[in-house]
Amino acid sequence: MNHIKNKQWICGNSYKKRILLENLKEKVNLIEDIIIEPKGIVPPHKHKHTDEIFYITENSAVMIVENKEFKVNPGDVIYIEKNEEHGFRNDSSKEFKMIVLKMNFIKGDSYLGDAQ
Repeated sequence: MNHIKNKQWICGNSYKKRILLENLKEKVNLIEDIIIEPKGIVPPHKHKHTDEIFYITENSAVMIVENKEFKVNPGDVIYIEKNEEHGFRNDSSKEFKMIVLKMNFIKGDSYLGDAQ
């Protein structure tokens, strides 16, 4: 198992994430800690190779899956298969937090669903 010693935050437009573990020798080969800022979004996107498991840890948000919206809450676990469009919208005034386990992850394996 390859632990990351310097867990730097990677910032997007309205979210940030950090890699907790990578290069695992199992099917789950990347684990991330993600925070979506108040009123922030992660736009709907897809992965060609990567399946994801989202574990919601703090506050609620709206998850968009294939153009359908669902409220997600702490303790919820959501499985998204490769090529399934998904995103998040944090309508609240608090940070939304989750842990993401990525299976069969390949760097750069993400694209906006509407752009392809």
